[in-house]
Amino acid sequence: MLLRAIRANINLEPEEDAIEANEWKPLNREQALAARDFSRAGEVFFDHKGQLHEILYSMLTPLGYQACVSTQALRHSGKHRIAAQYQIDISHILNNPDLIVTNYQIPTAHLYYKVVAKILLVVAVHQKEDIRWVATMHETPTIKGLIENKISPADFLYLRGGFKWKKWR
Repeated sequence: MLLRAIRANINLEPEEDAIEANEWKPLNREQALAARDFSRAGEVFFDHKGQLHEILYSMLTPLGYQACVSTQALRHSGKHRIAAQYQIDISHILNNPDLIVTNYQIPTAHLYYKVVAKILLVVAVHQKEDIRWVATMHETPTIKGLIENKISPADFLYLRGGFKWKKWR
């Protein structure tokens, strides 16, 4: 039913200033919501743990790939009380993060950080074969791996100019 409601609100006509596929540019919150790609909505895949995911939409990231958001990702991030309030911002975090780092524990996973309302949120994007998907989103006090000296600023994949966070370590 949710999928039907999402599809009903999709404008299939391209806008005049539409971005070419795979041409990333940073968007504000409202633009990111409008730029969600529903072309794969309803497709299913199994993650590396064998869990079935149904794609709702995907979002182009600064790293040049589409990250898929599934019903399971929303369900999982909904378990985190604070993150549940910001699920609508997942597309904005994926498109216009403050920082992207590789997860030092899972080298194929990327962590997208963004400060929203003075809260540092992280969206974990995993990969299996040719698909990248959001695994979860939650609040975090620090950048994963910096405190443990597992990563350094040289390991940052993307850093938005002007990003400041009071608890780097």
